[in-house]
Amino acid sequence: MITIQESEDSDKKWNDRLIESGLGTIYQTKENAYFSNNKKDKPFILFLNNNGKVIGQLLLNKYPRFENRVDPKSKILRNFPLIKKSMYTWTYGPIIFDVNDSEKIYFELNKFLKNKKSLVSGWQHPLSTEGILKMEENFNVKKWSTFIIDLNKTKDEVYNGISKHSGRKNIERSIERGVIVEKITEKNLHEYAELYHSTRENILEKEKDIESIFKWWKKWKPLGYSGYIAKKNDILLSGMLYSFFNNHIIEGSVARGNIDKERKLYSQDLIKWKIIEWGIENKMDYYNLAGFNPNPISKKEEGIIQYKQKWGGKKYDFWWILSSGNKIQRNFG
Repeated sequence: MITIQESEDSDKKWNDRLIESGLGTIYQTKENAYFSNNKKDKPFILFLNNNGKVIGQLLLNKYPRFENRVDPKSKILRNFPLIKKSMYTWTYGPIIFDVNDSEKIYFELNKFLKNKKSLVSGWQHPLSTEGILKMEENFNVKKWSTFIIDLNKTKDEVYNGISKHSGRKNIERSIERGVIVEKITEKNLHEYAELYHSTRENILEKEKDIESIFKWWKKWKPLGYSGYIAKKNDILLSGMLYSFFNNHIIEGSVARGNIDKERKLYSQDLIKWKIIEWGIENKMDYYNLAGFNPNPISKKEEGIIQYKQKWGGKKYDFWWILSSGNKIQRNFG
């Protein structure tokens, strides 16, 4: 028998268990919860066996029933229901410490979320996908995928695994065309934040958007968080942030300006290679290129797959758990 213990606070060993499991990512750390001022929006869940031993854990995000949103037609902030119920989401969980407990844990999680009577949207960890069928009784289970590069190989092995014409060639072109890549620090983070903001759509307030980037940076940096920006002649071309908690690099928050696209400077390819190089040199285990839809429904989604595939990683399928009738769309990554 497994019981679930729900709490507004993590116990002292929360992050330690993530590291010991080898499956912990920055999304499941206790610090990720405390970013919110309202702890009730970030419940911690422990799965316990008969003897009270922790056999799994999961950090959830709980969103309110109503949320302010921009009316896409008028561009005016309006207070109307985005969703009709509160919503529980999570990324890369639950963390299960023994695969033999997977089915039992998902069975209990299924009941727990059903009793909440809320919308649900959560992603499994791509390296821990057993037991998911126990969720199908009450939720939609959609296949999702990612490519993961093994960084325990030599730099030459990883580089030669990249597609010659669409990968390695672009890295070489970027260097030949004078693109320079530099690490993001507190001194140049504002440059990345400005570019990132300029590439987003329907953002209400620039100050708040940029402020949130600085908050995440400050909160996640001690855990394992970094990034690179690319320039040519001191002109900012693009940037990317990545986490590396528990030796698992996960890329995200891509910002790319029009100059890079128009002049075909391929700075994003060069940035990605710099992150891979850094990962190998610093003895990281994985480089996760973030998720994609393995059954693309548009040319854009097809292009995303092709771009990620060219880096030579191994394809992993995992599962996106959705409440029935949930029409909320999100590209994880």
